[in-house]
Amino acid sequence: MKSIAVKKYLPLLGSILLGLLIGLWLSNQLDLRKEKGLSNKTENAFSQNSFNTAVKKASPAVVNIYSEMLVKQRTSNPFFRKRFNSIFGKNNARVKSSLGSGVIFSSDGYILTNQHVIGDTSLNVTVELSDGRKKEARIVGIDKGTDLAVLKIQENGGVPSMEIADSDKLKIGDIVLAIGNPYGLGQSVSMGIVSATGREVNNPYANYIQTDASINKGNSGGALIDTSGRLVGINTFITSSSGGSEGIGLAIPSVTVLGIINDLIQFGEVRRGWLGFGIDRKSLSLNNKLIVSNVHPNGPAQEAGLKEGDIIIEINKEQSSYSSLFKEFVRSRPGNKIDILILREEKEIELSIITSAERN
Repeated sequence: MKSIAVKKYLPLLGSILLGLLIGLWLSNQLDLRKEKGLSNKTENAFSQNSFNTAVKKASPAVVNIYSEMLVKQRTSNPFFRKRFNSIFGKNNARVKSSLGSGVIFSSDGYILTNQHVIGDTSLNVTVELSDGRKKEARIVGIDKGTDLAVLKIQENGGVPSMEIADSDKLKIGDIVLAIGNPYGLGQSVSMGIVSATGREVNNPYANYIQTDASINKGNSGGALIDTSGRLVGINTFITSSSGGSEGIGLAIPSVTVLGIINDLIQFGEVRRGWLGFGIDRKSLSLNNKLIVSNVHPNGPAQEAGLKEGDIIIEINKEQSSYSSLFKEFVRSRPGNKIDILILREEKEIELSIITSAERN
C-alpha cells in the first residue's frame, strides 16, 4: 500500500521540483540582467563624461619640437665683452635649446607651430612624432606678426594629420582641450572652456581665443581642439604674474591659421594687404566704435577718401566690429578691394579701399 501511495505522488513531487529549478534559473537570469544593466549604465555614464575619443583622434597629429637657435650674448660690461671676443672671436652668439609642440595639418608632413618655438636663426629643428620616431624638419616659412611657422618633414608613408574646424563658430563656454608637451614631460592633455574670443593682447595681428585650459611652457605650438577632436586653435602663450598657468591661455584661431598657411608654403612669408589707417583704441574699448584715429599720407585709405574722425559702420556690407575689420585685414592681399560704409558729420558715405603691399 505504501509503495502505491508513493507512486501516486511521484509526478506531483517531480512537478514541484521542476518548478523550483525553473524558478531558480529565472531568478539567476534576472540578477545577471540587472548586473549587466548597471554595468551598461556605468559605462555610458563614463563615456558621456570622457573626451577620450576626441583625444585619440587628435593626439597622433600633435608632435614635440626640439630646436637649437643662435642667441646673441648681451652684457653691459665692456671689459667682459672685449675679453670674451678676444678669446672666442667676434661672434659672441651662443646656442640655446628650445622645446615646444606642433600640429601636423597635412598627411605629407607639413607642421604648424609657433615662430618663437624655433626662433629667427635655428640651427637644427627635430620633430618627435607621437610614436616616438624623430625626424629632422625643414623651416618652410615664418610669420612674426601672428607668431606662426610652418615646418616640413619627409615621410614617404604619410603621417597622421588633424582635421581643422571653423573657429568662427566657437562660443564662449564651449569645452576645449589643449594638447602639447609641457615642460618636456611628453604629450599631455588639459581641459577648459572658451573664456573669450577676439582678444588682441597688444598684437594688431592677433584675434586670440582665450581659454582656461592649462597651458604651460612647452605647450606653445600645440593644438587647441574641440570635443570632436578637430583643431580650433594653436596654443601660443599665457598671461601670468607667476610664470605658471593661471587660467588665461591664448590660442591663434584656426581661421587665422588657414588664412596664412598657403602664403607660408608658397612664399615663405605672409603677403598682407595694407589699409593705411588706424583705429581709436579708447573709443573702441569704451563704446565699441571704429573711429579712424589717423590716416597714413599717400596710403590706400587716404586715396579712397577716408579721413580722421570717420566712423566705420559697415565692412563689406556687414555690420562693423573690430573682429570683422581684423579678419578683412589679415585675409586681404595686395590689390584686394574692401568696401566700407562710414558716418561723417551725420552723413553715410560709401568708400572702397584698394589694399597695397604691407609696409613694415
